[in-house]
Amino acid sequence: MKFKKLVATGLAAVMMLGTLAGCGGNPSNNQETTTSNSSNGSGNQSQVQDTKNQEIVNLKWITIGNGMPTNYDSWIAKVNSYIGEKIGVNLEMVVIPWGDWDKRRNIIINTNEPYDIIFGTGNNYIADINLGAYYDVTDMLDTYMPGLKELMPEKYWTGVRVKDRIYGIPTYKDSSISNYAVWDKKIVDEYEINMADYVELGSLTELFEKLKAEKNDYPVYIKNDGVYYIFDVYDQIGSGTQILGVRYDDKDARVCFTLEEPDIYSALEIFHEWNQKGIINPDAVTLTEARVYNMWRVAQGWESAGVTSWGPQMGMEVAVQKVGDTILSNETVRGSINMISTNSKYPEKCLQLLDLVNTDTTLRDMFYYGEEGVNFEYNADGKVHKINQNWEMAGYTQGTFFTVTPVETDEFNQWEEVKALNETAVSSVMLGFTFDTTSVSDQLANCREIWMRYRSEVMTGVQDPAVAVPKIKEELMQAGWQDVIEEAQRQVDEFMAK
Repeated sequence: MKFKKLVATGLAAVMMLGTLAGCGGNPSNNQETTTSNSSNGSGNQSQVQDTKNQEIVNLKWITIGNGMPTNYDSWIAKVNSYIGEKIGVNLEMVVIPWGDWDKRRNIIINTNEPYDIIFGTGNNYIADINLGAYYDVTDMLDTYMPGLKELMPEKYWTGVRVKDRIYGIPTYKDSSISNYAVWDKKIVDEYEINMADYVELGSLTELFEKLKAEKNDYPVYIKNDGVYYIFDVYDQIGSGTQILGVRYDDKDARVCFTLEEPDIYSALEIFHEWNQKGIINPDAVTLTEARVYNMWRVAQGWESAGVTSWGPQMGMEVAVQKVGDTILSNETVRGSINMISTNSKYPEKCLQLLDLVNTDTTLRDMFYYGEEGVNFEYNADGKVHKINQNWEMAGYTQGTFFTVTPVETDEFNQWEEVKALNETAVSSVMLGFTFDTTSVSDQLANCREIWMRYRSEVMTGVQDPAVAVPKIKEELMQAGWQDVIEEAQRQVDEFMAK
């Protein structure tokens, strides 16, 4: 069904410009051939085809990043020469800056602005599907995405299913959640800390009191969303709120008010104790940006991120310790997905393009690192040397990490570590289930708002959960919380019975 056009009168002039431009821009069949070293990626051979006697189709892909690359024209010329020969596609990329993304994306979707592929996350995936914005690609994947179908385990496709249909192509990267305690290594060494003994929150209090007294600093320095990883063990089932969910390993699949669950409630008690003892920075409740340095924090990632990311970010050596299971859920998979417009004239070509971006290392490097000879080059060992750090596109939005060429400074392949975590992740009991909130949408929206009013003070330990949680629940019940819980449980029970 075609997505109904909802262009408002006030936006007509703006939309006219988009319509005149069309999807994919002007053909560029005479562009210069890329100079990529062929040893760095032979491509997915199933996608290679003779395009000499067929029309080159134009596609438009909208994504997020630091804005349009300064060398966009020369970069896209090389990309189009490459993909034109491979799959008969001429591409136009639109890279929207981070700060403009939410507003701009909503305008694009709600006004039916022309595009073929658009980046997104689970935040809007279900709502956009309900609008009819995205193409149902379920029955096309085997034919047009053989490479990615082979690369990505089936359970990750399950993570984007809605009512057993697929409307988005997941970016196969760190698509499961692994949490790690990240410590300042100098602290670990000085105090001879065995990090494995300090995985549980309650075990940290005495040590943090000592560090606060002796280092005259806050061991837990957070912003207004607090130590939010505690909710990762609860599958939000598409509800869009931390306070409703099913614990990932609960075989009975009980939908619960998470703040009352023993593990969450005890964590909130600990945060309140830390706040009272000065372990948490007192301005946390109002901070919207975290500081760079932390004695201790919990971050999502993988062990070697301590060397490649977390340490360099802090400008010092860090030590890391895994916390809990690696968990696979709908939310983890939907952190990065690309959808095809229901109005695209060439959905098959869109899938072929996304398959090629994911499986052809030469093309993947073009998107991940930029223009060869301008942003990067290959060294004698076939690794990537970055000429500069000017590439504006966000690598996680485009395709898998696992076909990217390593940079020359990598002493090991961190992506293999990420892939291994994905393959051994514990699947949530709710994987493949999405809560249809239609009948309780108003109640759920009101309940989300209530939690957001309390969240900062509860999650930074300002409020005592013994007082706050009953008060929150009372307001939730008045807003229709029971209706939400009962409807969610009804749908979950049906899902589990299949």
